[in-house]
Amino acid sequence: MPNDFAYFALLIWPLVSVILYHKYPVITATFWTIVGGYLLLPVGVEFDFPLIPALDKNSIPAIMAFVGCKYIAKQKVTLLPPAGIERKLIILFFLGSVATVMTNGDPVIEANRYIPGLSYHDTLSTVVSQWLLLIPLILGIQIIKTHEAQVQLLRLLIIAGLWYSLLIIFEIRMSPQLHSWVYGFFPHSWGQQVRYGGFRPVVFLGHGLWVSIFLFVVFSSMVSLSRLKLQSFRIPNNVILIYLFALLIFAKGLGSIILGFTLFFMVLSIKQAWILKISILLALIAISYPLLSIADLFPHQNLVEIISSIDISRAESLKYRFDQETALLERANEKLIFGWGGWGRNRLEDSVTDGYWIILVGKYGLIGFMAIFGLILCAVWRTQESFPLIIEKSHKDFVVSTILIITFILIDQIPNASVNPLLWLLVGGHIGRSHGSERELISREIKSPSS
Repeated sequence: MPNDFAYFALLIWPLVSVILYHKYPVITATFWTIVGGYLLLPVGVEFDFPLIPALDKNSIPAIMAFVGCKYIAKQKVTLLPPAGIERKLIILFFLGSVATVMTNGDPVIEANRYIPGLSYHDTLSTVVSQWLLLIPLILGIQIIKTHEAQVQLLRLLIIAGLWYSLLIIFEIRMSPQLHSWVYGFFPHSWGQQVRYGGFRPVVFLGHGLWVSIFLFVVFSSMVSLSRLKLQSFRIPNNVILIYLFALLIFAKGLGSIILGFTLFFMVLSIKQAWILKISILLALIAISYPLLSIADLFPHQNLVEIISSIDISRAESLKYRFDQETALLERANEKLIFGWGGWGRNRLEDSVTDGYWIILVGKYGLIGFMAIFGLILCAVWRTQESFPLIIEKSHKDFVVSTILIITFILIDQIPNASVNPLLWLLVGGHIGRSHGSERELISREIKSPSS
């Protein structure tokens, strides 16, 4: 059970956020409000009031970030992105969620469980919870408008990663104890954190998987900054890169290690144009995955065999996930358009939901899946459109590196559910920067009419 300090940490975070917005520029304050809450606040602790979503480590920082941007930093931020396909996809997600509630009034009655149907009272809570989920994306689109702003976002992420690495190293050596010591309980299964004769660090993220994904994003961000040929920190960039990759290996997340190595290899050895094409192709495969699975066209068995040649235990884990997906997909097929809704209605009695895609399809149907995955796809697609507008080669190298981060985040949602506020902020920042490139082109054309 959580101790009193766990609830105190949630209660004090709004005050921390207000101080941040009074002391720092808007991007810095927004980053530390959202990402600091994600990295430091307790997992699974919440204030649950009637008719509204639970207030926890994700929703409280999101609310305070919006309040801080709009009312303290006086930014012209709106509840939704001002225009573009992103706005339409978010509205589609909201409308689809309402349809989910309206089509799930019947209870789930099975041998050993009874789950009540959804009521109209769930409509407001569902829509608000979806908006809270997407606030980091919405703010990222509106406050990250330039190359310099995106660089600042990644620098802040690396700083956060380097400080957080001290806690990660402690848990690699001493076992994942910090959440228990600080907040009074361990947030997940202990057995899942034991691997290769050691421990996976958990810190305050809830599972070793999410620590590995965080390290992958930090390492990849450092790769992107290195492409600018700038000395971003007092320590040489190569030293930081080696340190972060070593930490990624010791965190024992095979998938994250593969993603990190692949990104590094592609950035150094493949031309910009080909990376853009590969990113689009991989993103389209990821968003097509549910339909490929339904049609039994995805090579699940071949992928298991490839992983088996690297690590048999990871291959067995992957096969188990695929088997679970198959069973859950059969259930999702019964309400494929709008899904089953929340409260575990989308799950089977003994099922395990690992992949974010199957969670979305099960809860909110293909409409919810296409809206959420479509938002991440937008970041990849807009880079393809705005890339020719970027003049400096080092800036192009930087953008190509960052788009690979977004692409690999999207791919990771097939086997895992690793989307978090930090990742939504990165996706939003990438979309916002792409919009900024388009605005810069228009500005140049206005200043030089003869061109």
